[in-house]
Amino acid sequence: MNVKTIAVIGADTIGRSIAYMAALSGYQTILEDVSDARLQKAAAWIADNLESSISRRTIEATSGGAALANLSTAHTIEDAIRGADLIIETLPDEMEMQIELFTILDKFAEPNAIFATTGLISITELAEITFCADRCIGMRFPDSVVETKTVELVKGRETSNETVAACSDVARRMGREAVVVDDAGPTDPANRNGN
Repeated sequence: MNVKTIAVIGADTIGRSIAYMAALSGYQTILEDVSDARLQKAAAWIADNLESSISRRTIEATSGGAALANLSTAHTIEDAIRGADLIIETLPDEMEMQIELFTILDKFAEPNAIFATTGLISITELAEITFCADRCIGMRFPDSVVETKTVELVKGRETSNETVAACSDVARRMGREAVVVDDAGPTDPANRNGN
């Protein structure tokens, strides 16, 4: 699996940070949110951070310009995921909302797209409602997404090695180390606190 386009669902703090890293890492990045105000705020935050990084000389001006060119926004999930190889959702950990989202992803995403959740809900449980459990994975970014250097990849019961490898490559390209763990499952208390 070769990831070229990443869709980020949710333009909250985590979503905009992931979109920032993805665009800066050279991925075509689509940031989606139903709230136009939240999308505008996230796009402005990303532009400001790129500008700041250029002025501090932590990135080249050409890299910042390329990152902005890689970024686009969408107001619907269907528009955001069209053509995406990796879909990373950052919505709240509410099971009904997650089930609805994964059902939409299953119906409208590209045939080989990877579905990733940043939340603490069991990826095994979420994957069961899809026709592609082998392409479902957890990608847990620490609270300080941009500054931290690790990403926890949570492997569900049916998550394929190819899915883990593709997400590990994405993490590496973003300058992060991928730490792979098995899903604790729906009834394990360790799953609820992110361990």
